[in-house]
Amino acid sequence: MQAILKTPIPRMPSKSRSEEQVADLEALITAMGKRLQAEYVEGAIPYLRTYEPELWATLETLDREESLEALLRYERLFFEGLQRYVTFLSGERKAA
Repeated sequence: MQAILKTPIPRMPSKSRSEEQVADLEALITAMGKRLQAEYVEGAIPYLRTYEPELWATLETLDREESLEALLRYERLFFEGLQRYVTFLSGERKAA
């Protein structure tokens, strides 16, 4: 009796590892966007552009990268910038 071995043909094409990583990264970006929207303080971006140019330049650079490390660093730095802006606003209110 002769056995014939065939490689099974997948019925549904499987996603490649890189496609899964892109999908995971996109989901993380969406989640980060929601967190940033929830915490955003009106006027923070103009403040960062004007008073924190180095931070803003770093954020712009990280925004162009597509990696988990860049995403995590972007989120951390953006929240740091928001904190600086809130501190700035607090100082202005005390001075007024």
